[in-house]
Order: sequence, then structure tokens, then C-alpha cells
Amino acid sequence: MKKIIFTISFLILLVNFTFSQVYPIDSIRILDANGVPIHNGQHVTVKGVVTTTNELMSGTTAIKYFQVPTAGLVAFDAAFGNGAIRGDSIVVTGLVTNYSGLIELSPVDSFHVIAQGITTPTPIAITPTQARSGEQWEGMLIKINGITNVKTTGGAVATTWTTSASGTNYWIFVGTDSCQVRIYSSSNIANTMIPAYPFNMVAVMSQYTTTIPYNTGYQILPRDLNDLTTQSGGPNIATTPMESNISQNSVTISFTTLSTGDTKVKYFVSDSISQAVVYTDSAYNASPVTNHSIVLNGLQPGKIYYATISSTNTSGTSTYTPKYFATQSHTGSTGKWEVYFNYPVDTSVALPNNKAVGSADYQTRLIQRIDSAQYSIDFAIYSFNDLTNIKQALINAMIRGIKIRVVYDSRTPQSLMQDLMNAGIRVQQRTTTSDLMHNKFFVFDGRNTNENSYAKKWIWTGSANITYQQFYQDIENTIFIQDESLCNAYTREFEEMWGSHNDVNNPSVAKFGTQKLDNTPHIFNVNGKRIECYFSPSDNIMSKIMTVLDGADKSINFCMYDFTLLTIENKMKTKYYYPTRMVRGVFDRGQVGADSANGYLIYAEMKGISGNPTYNWNPPAKVFKDNYNSSYLFHDKYLLVDADTLAGNPVVETGSFNFTNSAQSGNDENVLIIYDSLIANQYYQDFVKRITDAGGSVDVKQISSEVPAKFVLNQNYPNPFNPVTNIKFQIPKNGFVEIKIYDVLGRLVNTLVNKELTVGTYETNWNAGSFSSGVYFYTLEVNGVKIQTKSMALIK
Repeated sequence: MKKIIFTISFLILLVNFTFSQVYPIDSIRILDANGVPIHNGQHVTVKGVVTTTNELMSGTTAIKYFQVPTAGLVAFDAAFGNGAIRGDSIVVTGLVTNYSGLIELSPVDSFHVIAQGITTPTPIAITPTQARSGEQWEGMLIKINGITNVKTTGGAVATTWTTSASGTNYWIFVGTDSCQVRIYSSSNIANTMIPAYPFNMVAVMSQYTTTIPYNTGYQILPRDLNDLTTQSGGPNIATTPMESNISQNSVTISFTTLSTGDTKVKYFVSDSISQAVVYTDSAYNASPVTNHSIVLNGLQPGKIYYATISSTNTSGTSTYTPKYFATQSHTGSTGKWEVYFNYPVDTSVALPNNKAVGSADYQTRLIQRIDSAQYSIDFAIYSFNDLTNIKQALINAMIRGIKIRVVYDSRTPQSLMQDLMNAGIRVQQRTTTSDLMHNKFFVFDGRNTNENSYAKKWIWTGSANITYQQFYQDIENTIFIQDESLCNAYTREFEEMWGSHNDVNNPSVAKFGTQKLDNTPHIFNVNGKRIECYFSPSDNIMSKIMTVLDGADKSINFCMYDFTLLTIENKMKTKYYYPTRMVRGVFDRGQVGADSANGYLIYAEMKGISGNPTYNWNPPAKVFKDNYNSSYLFHDKYLLVDADTLAGNPVVETGSFNFTNSAQSGNDENVLIIYDSLIANQYYQDFVKRITDAGGSVDVKQISSEVPAKFVLNQNYPNPFNPVTNIKFQIPKNGFVEIKIYDVLGRLVNTLVNKELTVGTYETNWNAGSFSSGVYFYTLEVNGVKIQTKSMALIK
């Protein structure tokens, strides 16, 4: 018996010794011929100083790097990620794992903080060439000095560290020498301005490759803005300068710096992207601040300006350039808008005197605008065919002296596009066959400089190409906006693809896709409403959509032909809080079939029917597949935020942009984000009809705006029911209305209505398909006061 006890005690001691023996990190980093650590799959104990806190996140787990002066490691574990911070001296035990070439401890069995506030090891200065084969520095702090350029992985020059999903990779250059850097979305570097060149970068060395042997894929990971330092010093501009208070003659520019400094803006009118940089004006504020705001006065109406923004202190100067902004249009520009849908809409949800135009004839309206042009027509389109009347209207416009320019995809010209070319209309085709020239916009009289032309300048955009199927069969949305400054921005984007500022295109300098730069203004004051304008891929449209979604208070509604961006789905999921904040949508059924795995995945997860319950939405969102003619496309592309509430700030996002990686990263696309309750309401009228036709519904529908004499909650019909019933109610004054469903035990089981409503008569439906038979009670509550309760019977 004593022998057995001794043996067990000895084994326990042996196990404890094995797990507590501290290995040098250097020995854990020894690799076999395939680049796999020789201790892979073993539990080891190591010591080191933590060099990261929560700057580098994967989901909700912080990736923690720690090192000694000669070697470093990574730990990926939720408990360790939450329990250790930069400067902790730690002893950690965990399982050695090879994660795509990166040596990790994952999971961590245990860790102990020995001391805190320890100075982290000094970064080792290396070159980009050394970083590209960085195994010996993996897990360690390194430093690259004298960075002279930053480009996207597609080769475009970058001005900001724009990130999406968990993070985005860039190439950094020291002269012609380069290596990859990854900017995590969780770092405060994300979406900030790239420092003035030359600058230095401190980072941890990492690796990601799925190819054996694991000797490629090295990338460096800066932790925060303090890891980026300009060689000349300075306050370090931390946020992209933004414009506000836009008027015809003044604009306010605001930004922040990490350290205090003065504020200076140099600027000039930018008539074209090829214009020489010659500053004509400046504004200066000597006050040392970190929150900078400066007003530029004496500006000209309806102009694009090029600006350089800087801040100086005793350490040097930090600079942001270029910054483009636009003034408000001349007084003659009206800001008028026209929204059209080519299928019927539901005007029962229209605001007073704001009925949307459904079943519109796009061809007739577009020809009217072509015939009204007085000077120029520029248009960028992916598909142009079938509609001979539009082709002839354009040729007639050319004959009467209208200057016409066309940007078109790299495809073999369709017959009607070839007819335009044969008639003498110049066409610039996309100079690369990768991705698509997917824009859909016209600029009418944008180049007319006559002082009487301000009210003639129109933009047309939306989801539709110029074809018979897109105008008369597929489900589409289009919008016209009359605004001088907005036309200037679209003209600027057009000319980057056209290759010149005049009537003759220049294919040798025409830029498409990742070649393009962010060189247009983005924020406009259009007759008092805010409109944002973005182009892909230079402007990172997805990040702008994420910002719009962040602002959702009550609802997110969308109609989208192609939806495969998981980042946008996940953002919607974080905002979804049933029934307080709803997400509803309609997908094209062809895009969520077997041939579109990612699109089907998003639809299925939102619907709560995917094969992985972990990612299913619970409760499911109200999303549906269209059920129109199977030969037609549900080609709408728009997003609505808070469009069905009187409170808040309704927003519309529309244009050519599908929620796809190709739209985000490679295609030429255009998007408008419109902050206006009337425009949002017109799109909402279309959305209500689209989701109803797809078999769904919105929460509540107004069927009369007449003022009732009193509050009324009608008996549901039918009753008994299986499984859908209709509930009508009347409210004699505006208020916050709730229709709640309770079971016989008094438990709240559903909330059908939860929003601010105006006076009138309303109806809503309850689909009790997932509930069991029995008696239920439903109540009408207004401003928190219970008005009336009735019962109903579900019989299955």
C-alpha cells in the first residue's frame, strides 16, 4: 500500500515538474525541416515580458506577444488575453501549436504574473528584406526606419490605414525595398492617416502562410499609433481631417493630434486631378491644441479644393496631404431630387405629400434628361444594349453639339455601344480585365461653366445598367440629383478613368480599380441635406457602410442583389436587438442558391437555418428571398437605416455597390449615402412592397391617416387562427406604441410593434408558426401606459 501511494506521489511530482520546468523561448522556436516546431503538441512552460495588450484582437480574444531579448512567442487564449498586459513579466504554460507557420501557445494551461511595469525589450532595427524572411525575429519587437511609401496589396498608393474585417495588409517601402504590414481593426491605427514620409515603425514580427515548408508569409504588426513616428517629429495627426459647416464661402476643417501643436491649412481650387499643386490661400491658428478646428473663409461656391493640413510643435511638423473638400453649390443649384422604382411600391407608408414613383419607365425619364442636356454628358456604365431609343438620343445629342464621353468595361463592346463608337462618340474601356468597371452613373452638364448652368447639372445613378432587362424586367432603383458640387465629384472620378480633363481620352494614364486614388471630396451640403459620395475601391466603401450601420437606432432594412461580405453581416448582427432594433432584408434568390455558397451562408445564418448553430441569428432576422419571375434578377442595391421611424436620422445608401469582396476591393463602383427623411421614406415605400412580395412584412402598416376619436384595439382576425392573424388598432395622438403578446402564464412571448407612430389607423400581423396551440393575450401600450388587452386562440 505504501509503495502504491509513493508511486502515485512520485508521478504527481513528475507531472508537476514537467509542467513547471521553464524552457528558454529560444529552444521552443527550434523548427524541423517543414518549419514546424519540434515541441509541437507538447505542453511547455516559458518566461517573458508581454509586449502587447488588446491592440491585436481576433474576435473577442486578444493575441498576446511576449519575449526575452533574444526570442519571442505568441499566446492565443481568452483567459491569458484578458489577464496579461504590456509590461507584465510572466510565467506561462501552454500547448505548443503551429498556426499557419506562427508558433503559438494555444491553449494556455496557466500563467502567473511575476512583476508589472517592466520595460519591454528594445525593438531590433531590421530592413524590409530581413522582415520578408523574418523567422529569427518572429514574436519579437522590430523596427523599420525611414519608410518612404505605403501601398495596398493591389499596388495602389495609400493615404490612410483603411481596414476591414479583422485587419488589412499593406506594403511598406524604404526606397524600393518592401515588406508586408498588417493593420488590425482593433488597433487605434485603423482608419487613421498614414504619417508624413519618412516615418519609422515599431511592430511585432508575425507570420501567416498555409504552405509547407512554413518559411514565407512574414508580416509585421504595429500595435498602436505610438509605434508610428515621423523622423522629423511633430504632433502626429491621429485622425483623418474632416469637413463640416459647409457653405458656399466657408468650410470648417477638424482633426486630432496625439500631441499639442498649432493648426495650418494651405489650399487652392482644384479644377482637375492633373493640376499642379500651387497654393493660393492659407489659414492659421497658433494655439497649441490636440483637438483642431479651423474655419476656411472666402471660398468660392461649387468648387473642389485641394488642401494640405499640418500641425507643428517643438518636435517638428506633422502633415496630411492631400485633402479634398467641396463648397456648397451656387445659389442657382436647387438640390432637387427624383427617385424612381421600376416595380410597384407601397405608398401606404408614405409621409404626407411624399409618395414614391413606382412602375416608372426609366427609359422615358433618361431620354428626357439626355434631350435636356445643353453642354455635356459623361457616363460610366457596365452594360449598354437593347435600348435603341437611348442610343439614338445620345447620337442626336452629339449631332446637336453636346460633348459626350463614355467609360465602359473591358468587355467586347455590346452592339449598341459599338453603334455609339461608330457614330463618333469616344469610349474609354477599362484598361485591365481583372474585376469590372461596374459603375452606373450619368453626369449631365457637369462640364458647363456658364453661370446660368448651375440648375442644369444633374447626376443619375442607382442599380440599373442601360439594358431592356434591367429597365423593364429586373427589380431596380434609380435616383436623379441636381447639384453642381456633386456633379463636380462625379466628373473628377470619371476623368480619372477617362485619362484626361478634356474631350480626348488618354488610355496611357487612365486608371481603374486599385490604380485609382482617393482624390474626390466626400461630404456635400446639398440644399441643406448631407450627402456623402464614395467610389470603389479607392475609398473603402465598406467602412463607410459600417459607419452608417453603427448609427442605427431602430432598424436596418436592405434590398441587395449580391451579399457575401461577412463583415457587414456581422456588423448587422451586433446591431440586431429584437424587437428594439430590427434587421430585415430581401435577397436575390439566385444569389443564395447552391452556386453562391457565401451568399447562401449569410442568408441562412440570418434566417437561423445554417448548418452551424453557432453562427445562426437567434431570434432569426426577417430576411427573405425574392419570388418574382425566376428569369429576372432582384437587382436592387440599397440599405436603409431608421427609415421607418420619425425619430433619429434616416439614411439611404445606394448606387452600384453590391455587398461583395469584388465591389469592395477591385471593381469600379459608386455610392451615395443620403441623410434625408423624405428620400429615405421613398426608398422605404419600395422596401415594404419588396419584402411583402417576398412573403414577409414590416412590423406595422398605416392604413389611414385620419384622426380617430379614441384609442382602439380591434379583435384579431381571423380568430381562432393558424398560424397568421391580423391585428388593427387606432391612435388619436402621436406616441411610442407597443403591441405585445403574452401567454396564459403572463410571460411576454413577442413584441409586434415597438416604435413611434403618428395619429391614424394601423395593422400588423403575427405569424405564430413557431408557437404552440393555446390562448394568448395581446395589449396596446402607448408611452408606457397599457391601453387595452384582448385574447386570441391559436389552433394548429
